[in-house]
Amino acid sequence: MTSIDDSDIATAQVGITAASMDLSGRQYLLIAIGDDPSATAKVEKWARDLDSAHRAVALHSLPDGAGVADLIDTSTVGVRIMVAGAEYEVMQAVAVAREAGILPCELFIHISHVDVINVFCPHCDTATRATARPDHTIECSGCARDLLVRPHTSSHRAMYLASVA
Repeated sequence: MTSIDDSDIATAQVGITAASMDLSGRQYLLIAIGDDPSATAKVEKWARDLDSAHRAVALHSLPDGAGVADLIDTSTVGVRIMVAGAEYEVMQAVAVAREAGILPCELFIHISHVDVINVFCPHCDTATRATARPDHTIECSGCARDLLVRPHTSSHRAMYLASVA
């Protein structure tokens, strides 16, 4: 095994992390966010795979993304971060990691489900939290424009980008 690959799971739509996790890291920070059993199961599978490859693993379960910054602050150089959970929380965790200087190739995610997303309005710089997917139209909570949710995401803002519908 030279990498961990979840190609059977469609997380590519987020486009903000590595397609597979390499095994060259010095430490692996595995984070399950929320209470979805499939997210916990995915993190436990990653832990078993990394353990069989003789890699140092720190396994964490968080109720939400609030503690991700603290976990990153206590990590070491060469850390790889693997996060599983609902899309909204995973994208928030990725934004925190990116702000801390973690590169996309050092991040690996698994989205267990989608409930709500954040959509960025380029006209008024407002984030609207909505139950939507790319190609859906929503109303901006800031300027009331109809926005078309694009499939593009920002790993720094943890949001989908939109344009006027």
